[in-house]
Amino acid sequence: MVIINYLFICLIFGTTFLTIKMGIEAGAPPLFSAGIRFFAAGLLVVLYFVVKRHPVTLFLLSKKVAFAGFCLTFMTFATLYWAEQYITSGLAAVLSATGPMMILFVQAKRNKTIIKREQFIALIVALAGVICISLPGFHQELSYMWVIACAVILGGEVFYAIGTLNSKEILTTEKDVSPFLINGVQMLYGGSMLLMFSIVTEQPNPAVLTTWDVWGPIVYLIFIGSIGGHGLYYWLISKTNPVFPSTWLYISPLIAVAAGYVFLDEPVKPIMGLGAAFILGGVFLANRTTLQSYWKQGKLFKKAV
Repeated sequence: MVIINYLFICLIFGTTFLTIKMGIEAGAPPLFSAGIRFFAAGLLVVLYFVVKRHPVTLFLLSKKVAFAGFCLTFMTFATLYWAEQYITSGLAAVLSATGPMMILFVQAKRNKTIIKREQFIALIVALAGVICISLPGFHQELSYMWVIACAVILGGEVFYAIGTLNSKEILTTEKDVSPFLINGVQMLYGGSMLLMFSIVTEQPNPAVLTTWDVWGPIVYLIFIGSIGGHGLYYWLISKTNPVFPSTWLYISPLIAVAAGYVFLDEPVKPIMGLGAAFILGGVFLANRTTLQSYWKQGKLFKKAV
């Protein structure tokens, strides 16, 4: 199930950058739509576990889970949603692809260890592949806000790394608790923070939510992106390591290009083929040890226990 679920999150997240952009261009205030997305998704997940009579109060009052929500949901997506007003979704995907490297840096600093050269080079190769994939869509004039938007996303990826590592610690400690429940609670916290921040900074008008052009992307992101994709992301963190699940950030742009070619008849450039080779090779090398371990245990395609 490890590889199957990994491919699922790559497929799901391969569509979310574009969906976010569609909602923003339809007139949705960025932080407000992000807040609704994660608050609604978190609330639905938590209510599901309440109905199933799972203990949720302990985690609703957990400072560690609240901190995970601040880093993984609030800071990561507040920066991403805001920045996509000024840069293309392709560039946002490339900048977000620095996430796995940020995890390596933060993890090395926390544990006071040296980053393995093979893994770091592999992630650089994969990032180069993402750049090659996204180059045809980079036609955008440089501006002051463009530079700030790029820096903001990079800052958000630092918090993404901190939140991912913090989540791994929680899931390691609470082995008997469903990763989907922890994800639901952290999304509830992060979504609440996004909504409060939106009210202060954007002063959103709820009337903007009356059109399907705005609601459509939000509904998709609630059920497919957040409940499905982020739930599986947490599951993978609990079963593997923090770096492996985060490499979806490299695969998703490749899937987005393939989907555009199949469904929208978008052109595929030769440099994209080179990028695909870099991505697949880099991701494999970066996770070679993890994949070999799970292959020996027979857990790559079987349900992990």
